[in-house]
Amino acid sequence: MGRKEMRKLLICVALLSVWTPAQATAFNTVVQAQSSVTFISHQMGVTVPGKFNHFTAQIYFDPHAPQTSSAQVNVATTSVDAGSADANGTLQDKDWFDVRSWPQATFSTKALSAIGNGNYRAKGILNIKGKSRQVTVQFHATPILGGLMLEGDLPISRATYDIGGGEWADPSVVGDEVSIHFRFILK
Repeated sequence: MGRKEMRKLLICVALLSVWTPAQATAFNTVVQAQSSVTFISHQMGVTVPGKFNHFTAQIYFDPHAPQTSSAQVNVATTSVDAGSADANGTLQDKDWFDVRSWPQATFSTKALSAIGNGNYRAKGILNIKGKSRQVTVQFHATPILGGLMLEGDLPISRATYDIGGGEWADPSVVGDEVSIHFRFILK
């Protein structure tokens, strides 16, 4: 075998070593430090971003057999961060997340399916403030070096979960739709 052929063979082997694990492996370890749960809301027409600083996620995901996959995500509502101490305090109050009574929100699923081109669907239960609703989340799986990135958005209605009641209930003040964005890095 000549030098050129050997070089081509080594390049192919190197590419396969990077590509194959992300394509043929089930993933079950969430890298917390690289993962996130954020949200976008609108107050009087202005986009208001926020995030949750503390959450746990137990995810088993097999891109080739998504029907065998499952996820349980627990978000500490006490860790809500809308960019200021005043906003954070308000969001923890009874009219909003009522963190004393409901310190966490959860999403769980065992019903995942492929919808093509690296896109998937998860049907599961979202529980916020003791109100459980079936939701469908679409997300994309992207192979990364040694792992996989799952990323998607879930639009929800504040009113459905009794988030932002009282003086905040008027959707012209705070929009009813909130988009929850997640990014989980799996190894």
